[in-house]
Amino acid sequence: MAYQAAIPTSNAEPQSQGERELAGVLALLEGDLTGSVTLAALRERGVNAPAQAVYALQLAGYVIDRVSCTDRVGRRTLGYRLRDSPAPTAHPSADSRELARDGS
Repeated sequence: MAYQAAIPTSNAEPQSQGERELAGVLALLEGDLTGSVTLAALRERGVNAPAQAVYALQLAGYVIDRVSCTDRVGRRTLGYRLRDSPAPTAHPSADSRELARDGS
């Protein structure tokens, strides 16, 4: 399943299933108090393709780190953590184009 939906903004209601899923993953990452959200936890909350959803958020400009964590039964697993950063820019490569034109 490919995510081609736009990431909903704070005041826009997600319309498609993909947008709702991405908004849900983003909300889980933003509300995480444990340090990471595992793929299993995302699946338990109804996310069909959690790794792909995280990747789509990264493409949209969110900085999400993969971290090692321990699941409920004590096994090491991978999780995701949203890095504290301002809202993503509209197009991350726009800044590099500005620098190239300035010669800096």
